[in-house]
Amino acid sequence: MKEINIDQQKYERILQAALKQFATYGYQKANTDEIARDAGVSKGLIFHYFGKKQVLYERTVSRVIDFLIEQSNDLFTKQYTDLVEVVVVSTQYKMKLEQEYPDYIHLLIAAYAQNHSLPKAIQAKLAQYMDENMEIAHQLLTGIIEQLPIKKEIAKQDVIQLVLGVFNQVSVESLQFLKAHPEVTEVKQMQFLAERAEIYMGILQTGFLENKAEEK
Repeated sequence: MKEINIDQQKYERILQAALKQFATYGYQKANTDEIARDAGVSKGLIFHYFGKKQVLYERTVSRVIDFLIEQSNDLFTKQYTDLVEVVVVSTQYKMKLEQEYPDYIHLLIAAYAQNHSLPKAIQAKLAQYMDENMEIAHQLLTGIIEQLPIKKEIAKQDVIQLVLGVFNQVSVESLQFLKAHPEVTEVKQMQFLAERAEIYMGILQTGFLENKAEEK
């Protein structure tokens, strides 16, 4: 296969223009003519570099996912006191990212909302991102649970698995919501899911059965 000589500045301008277009209109409705115009290049150059619209979308989404995963490392620098705080801080962090990088967040939300109609390669990349997010959550929660005053008769690993199960349930509910509401593009439109996660974590920490000893 013939090697393509790439002008890095033009390549970056194309990806930035594609990010804006895909974040605003989604994969199906994004217009490569508009991307070319915003990037200040010919449409032919876009297809010369990327071959087809699907590849351009894949590269754009991959870049966004890699960037957001890298940004997630900041969550490890904070000291947490309980599980509810993890949910609160994570939600605040996502909203902060949306303020600083709105197109990144809007593109990712739109990608999940339209996941069923996207190319298989993108679906696989999104699944990978979800798996990596769960791994980050596992590492965070393990460190926090190690510091909590857990009852001696309860194994910490069991607590970790239980909490991860709740996180996974919230993720499932999020994806179901996005599938049912493909018009959603902002984190604040899913705020109720974060509030639900706080409730779940609060119940896990305090328990849900009445203390019979205290009632007597």
